[in-house]
Amino acid sequence: METKRLLFLLRQPPYGSSHALEALESALVAGVFDQRVSVLFSGDGVWQLLAGQDGPAIQRRSIAKIVRALPQYDVTALYACAEALATRGLGAGDLSLPVAIVTRDEQRALLAEQDAVVND
Repeated sequence: METKRLLFLLRQPPYGSSHALEALESALVAGVFDQRVSVLFSGDGVWQLLAGQDGPAIQRRSIAKIVRALPQYDVTALYACAEALATRGLGAGDLSLPVAIVTRDEQRALLAEQDAVVND
């Protein structure tokens, strides 16, 4: 199987619909099949990275656990939109795992490098 560069562009908030969960699960599956998977959290998708989402008050499946599992599935190229984080008052210390914080220009370059982009 030929290895492809796949970027998952996650812009949906973590809860309220199944979009975020399904996109993250798809990224995990792609990682299992030895694809070069990257994930870019942008817009409200940066909320998926927020630490502390898996406490006892959460009654549904925790997005945070899936996000933290990405590196275990060889999905280690993780990015967050600098503007989206700043707009929401978030910084690297608020996130559940380390990500590269990228500018709009860096995001455009990242998108251009991919064989396919999967939107949530």
